[in-house]
Amino acid sequence: MFEITDTSAAEYLRAIGRIGAQEPVQVAELPGGVSNVVLLVTLPERGQRFVLKQARGQLRVKEEWLCPVERIWREVEVLRACAGLLRKQNTTVFQSLQPGVPAVLWEDRANYCYAMDAAPDRNRTWKAMLLSGPSKLDPYIAAVCGRLLGWVHAGSWNDAGLAGSLEDRTYFDQLRLDPYYRHTAKVHPDLAPQFTTLIDSVWNHRLCLVHGDYSPKNLLVWRGHVWLIDHEVGHFGDPAFDLGFLLTHLVAKAVHARAACRHYLALAELFWRTYRAELAKVVAVDVLTNLKRRMMLNLAGCLLARVDGKSPLEYLDDAERQAVRDLGREWLVNPPERLTQAD
Repeated sequence: MFEITDTSAAEYLRAIGRIGAQEPVQVAELPGGVSNVVLLVTLPERGQRFVLKQARGQLRVKEEWLCPVERIWREVEVLRACAGLLRKQNTTVFQSLQPGVPAVLWEDRANYCYAMDAAPDRNRTWKAMLLSGPSKLDPYIAAVCGRLLGWVHAGSWNDAGLAGSLEDRTYFDQLRLDPYYRHTAKVHPDLAPQFTTLIDSVWNHRLCLVHGDYSPKNLLVWRGHVWLIDHEVGHFGDPAFDLGFLLTHLVAKAVHARAACRHYLALAELFWRTYRAELAKVVAVDVLTNLKRRMMLNLAGCLLARVDGKSPLEYLDDAERQAVRDLGREWLVNPPERLTQAD
């Protein structure tokens, strides 16, 4: 495998015939990823730009964390599946903020990489916006992100075709269940039974297409658009994981910005309500009730995992980490009825 970096990308693109021998090219590494190299490629003479993504076997975190590079093809598969699901939705209801995913442009199977559309330079991650303070909190973005996840889950609910093609959950296990839940259970051995029950619940509920990394850092926002990226741990599984994973970030930011705690929790409630409204179109009330219960357990498990797992949140100080830890421990044993109980 040719290892692509910001300094070797031009050589690679010329070698595979994607750009001319003398054609100028600009390459910049994009921030945020720990499991892949992600490069922004600009071709000034063509007025074109795209993102080049290549998997790495060793993730860039403090703890040893390995995963086969073949997972890149699962990402491509899930990305295309999400694009198909979103095309079926009436996205005109959000004309001022269009949800979507980047299009796959081409693949290089020999080198475990692919190219996709690039968002414009003026995009920001929802994470960056959330960390900018309460004045930057836009409830409309939370609602759109809830609706987007609802479309993906509802559109794939009990889809036998996707259940078959996305049956393998190896990468989800290696990149989520093991480093988040199993690793954290070792740090908190008194909660090992609760984590075992949680893992079994996530594993045994196979209901729809699950993104597996539905996080504010993977939601790109710019004028008129919201894009969902990073689909490599997608699989057919339990939607409660996506919900708990996303809500963890909003609750953790509520702890981080204590004075604005209620603003972040209000976004969490709005996200859940708009998501629930979409899913309610295809499932019964008892299914939603059950899903919310599992969502709160995944929220608790993820809160603990984001301070004591292999990928801790970088913006929390020691006191905030302890507050998140205490909340996760409490909720894993006694799940709350409402997200606002974190206040």
